[in-house]
Amino acid sequence: MATRWSGTPAYLQIAADYRGKILDGSLAPGAKLPSESRLMSDYGVSRMVVKMALNVLRNEGLILGHQGKGSFVKESRRVVRDSTGRYSRHKPHSSSPFTNDAAQSSQRGDREYASKKVPATEDLAVRLGIEPDAELMQTDYRYFADGAVIQVARSWEPLAITGGTSIELPEESPAVGVIARMDLIDQRVDEVVERVHARPARPDETERLELPAQSVYVLAIERTHYVGDQPVETCDITFPGDRYELTYRIPVDS
Repeated sequence: MATRWSGTPAYLQIAADYRGKILDGSLAPGAKLPSESRLMSDYGVSRMVVKMALNVLRNEGLILGHQGKGSFVKESRRVVRDSTGRYSRHKPHSSSPFTNDAAQSSQRGDREYASKKVPATEDLAVRLGIEPDAELMQTDYRYFADGAVIQVARSWEPLAITGGTSIELPEESPAVGVIARMDLIDQRVDEVVERVHARPARPDETERLELPAQSVYVLAIERTHYVGDQPVETCDITFPGDRYELTYRIPVDS
């Protein structure tokens, strides 16, 4: 039964109990949770409290609900995004970095994309070191692993740099990856900066990532490629934490 005097709301206590069972393996992937009626009886709480607890677990990506069948522990098959060689011109990619990530995670990677010309907003002008309203090539991506959506991304490149070249349309370029593409037009990328933070999913991301209707936190990466001090590309990458794992390998100076 939930410990009411602990100061923690009953629904969070229930969620914590089952989170622990899932994470320590007591409840294996695919296992069915007790019914709402059983949980009400076990914890001495109302159906609303039980529903709130299940919503917490669902929003954390730990369980899935199936109409008329109940709630089940979710199979967790993350794609691993390894930093090793990701931004190296000495290890050119024959396919997209995401496809490589998926393959290394024993999954089939795929993506959909669309490009269009847009004016730079004030925020993008600051990120790219250009004037507001300067023309950009914007490309929207949605990535899949074994058919399930994993992440979304939106990139921008100044057309003052890429316009009229063989790499103006990123996905129709003869080279794969920003570094290799920029090399083709003598823009030698020498630094990539990534800023990672967590935030609530935005409405369009909830739809594109096929997230639950309730508020879900996502991980967001703001990435920018530089040639000297000049940014030549910037990108927003967004994914739920239960679908992707970030691995960074950072050399230590001897």
